[in-house]
Amino acid sequence: MGSRIPFTDEWKPRKDDIIFTNTKDVIIAPVTKLYDVKEEGSELVNYFWIRPKKSYNSDLLRDHTCRYLNYFEKYYDPELEYLTNMSYIKVMIDYFADYNMQNFIYDINRYILRTEIFNKVHAMVEYNYSLSLNYKNANTPQLQYTDEHAKALMQISIMMNMCIPLITHFAYTRSVSDIDEFLLDVYDFIIYAPQFNGVVDIIAKLFETTISNVTKNARNNATIWAPTKQDIRGKSIVTHSKGAERNIILNIIPKYAFNQNMVSLNYTSIQKSNKFQITDIQYE
Repeated sequence: MGSRIPFTDEWKPRKDDIIFTNTKDVIIAPVTKLYDVKEEGSELVNYFWIRPKKSYNSDLLRDHTCRYLNYFEKYYDPELEYLTNMSYIKVMIDYFADYNMQNFIYDINRYILRTEIFNKVHAMVEYNYSLSLNYKNANTPQLQYTDEHAKALMQISIMMNMCIPLITHFAYTRSVSDIDEFLLDVYDFIIYAPQFNGVVDIIAKLFETTISNVTKNARNNATIWAPTKQDIRGKSIVTHSKGAERNIILNIIPKYAFNQNMVSLNYTSIQKSNKFQITDIQYE
C-alpha cells in the first residue's frame, strides 16, 4: 500500500469504484452480476433491507457504510472476497426458507469474520489511522485510551459495517422481534474476536468509561439521582451505565470515521444519555 492511496474520508471514487450504493430503506450490491443470475425478478437479491434498525436507515449511516465498504473493496480486497462471501449469505437468506438464525450466525463467522478479512481491515485501519492519543489518568488508569484502543474500536466499527446489511436484511425477512438483541448477538463475535485477545477488552473499557462518567454526574446532581426519584424509574448508576454502554455499541461505534476522535464521540454519547435520561427529566 503506497502513499498515493487516498485516505478513506478524502477519497473521491470514480464511477467504476462504486460497488455498494443505497437509497431509502436499502443498501444495494451487485449480487446478481457476481453470480450471473438473470431470471425475472432476481434483481431483488441485490437489495439489503436496512429498515429494521431505524438509526441505521439514515442517509448518513447508509452513505458512510457504502463509502467504507467501497474503499475497502478497491484498496484492500481487490479480489472481492468480502463481496463474494456476503453475496453467498444473501442468496442463502433469500432462496432458502429453512436458513435459520443459527445457520446465519455460523456463516457470518465463517465467511465475514474470517481471519483473512480481519487482516485486511487491520491493514486499512493502520494506513488510515491519524490520531495521536495521549489522554492519561493517573488516578484511574483503566480510563486511559491509547492508539491501540482507538485502532481496535475503529476495526470493530468497520467489521460492524460489513455485517449490518446482512443482519438487518435477515431480521427483515425472518421477522426478528428484537433487532437490538440480534445485533448485539452478532457484534459479540466481533468484539470478542481472538484478534483482539491481549490487545484490549473493549467491553471492560467501555463500561469503565461509562460508569466513571455516570458516577461523576450522580455526584454533581445528587438531588436528581436520589433513590426516591430514580428507583421509581428502575434507574441506578450501574443500570444507567450499562444502558449508555449498550447505546455506544449499537448506535455510536458503527458511525466511527477516521477523521473523527472516536473516544470523544463515546464521551459525548454518555453525556447526552445522562442529560436526556436523567438530568433533564422533569419530576413532580
